[in-house]
Amino acid sequence: MILNMVGAGGGGVGLPEFTYTGTFETLSDGGKDWRVKFLTSGTLTFSKLKGATNGIDVFLVGGGGGGDTYCGGGGGGGYTKTVKAILPMVGTEYPIVVGAGGGSIAAGGASSGFGITANGGDRGRGTTGGAGGSGGGGGTGNAANSGAGGSNGSAGGKSSSGNNGGAGQGTTTREFGEESGDLYSGGGGGGCNTGSAGAGGAGGGANGGRIAKGGSAAANTGGGGGGSGQGVATGGSGGSGIVIIRNMR
Repeated sequence: MILNMVGAGGGGVGLPEFTYTGTFETLSDGGKDWRVKFLTSGTLTFSKLKGATNGIDVFLVGGGGGGDTYCGGGGGGGYTKTVKAILPMVGTEYPIVVGAGGGSIAAGGASSGFGITANGGDRGRGTTGGAGGSGGGGGTGNAANSGAGGSNGSAGGKSSSGNNGGAGQGTTTREFGEESGDLYSGGGGGGCNTGSAGAGGAGGGANGGRIAKGGSAAANTGGGGGGSGQGVATGGSGGSGIVIIRNMR
């Protein structure tokens, strides 16, 4: 259940009291369990640690990479990282950086907070998909079938003309590394014909088909952008990343 969504302020049932200078969303997970999703960069300051006296868990997703052009590779999803049992301090300012998604043929930006960094996904590189949390699909360079974007840490698919997808991180990209967590960081589909986005609802942008621009990934998913079709000079953009904290579980 979402409790509120504001640009600054904090508190709520079970939550520590804090201020944040960016945009965030607070969620109740039942009982005294809570999460806070930081959607834009800002500075976090705790004023009371109720609900976090035993520490917090932190999950970060880097921004997704952009897709390449002219039947090129899809962008890689942002890398993910989970660190548990961090003890925050009252009155300390914690800078939170939410990595930007990369534009066409551009890598995604890193997300960071509490001294932890998750790198952005790489851009599609020619007909090769970008590496990342999940790899981008391979493009074709012609009208052959392209590779699908990877999902949940896997590599992107190879195109039917033999061009490789990008490498994935090889570990789950689900929230807090848990099987029940939401899925992030899908790779973008390779450009031309049948390549597709990564699965799971937070995957990368779909490929551009034969003559269309690659799809762009949604904000705060860390998804990679799709590669574009023949004659299209702009690839899809990657999605921005996200930083999430919760009471230590």
